[in-house]
Amino acid sequence: MKIELPSVQNAAPPAVCIIGGGFGGLACAIELGAAGDIKVTLVDRRNHNLFQPLLYQIATAALSLADIAEPIRKMLARLKNFNKIMAEVSAPSSRSVSLSDGDSLSYNKLVLATGSD
Repeated sequence: MKIELPSVQNAAPPAVCIIGGGFGGLACAIELGAAGDIKVTLVDRRNHNLFQPLLYQIATAALSLADIAEPIRKMLARLKNFNKIMAEVSAPSSRSVSLSDGDSLSYNKLVLATGSD
């Protein structure tokens, strides 16, 4: 199955694919999604954003996990032209990326915000 995002040639909104749902990817999605005329698709293997510097407080029971992790869809729910795909990107190529579930995703612009481990 191939997921097609609208292309610029069809006079549809530009399609931006953001790979990574960390702070960089979320900031980019918020800025682009606020523009209103850009179709934003965020791809991440997790469905939440985790603030790792506070993990030690989870281990010591000072905080609950809900205090440092929040679902990505909830954080970006106010955006109208937003789509979240939970998958890993296995093979980026020209104007499309292959996803771990076998689908491919077409885009006009690609943002790589994979962060670090």
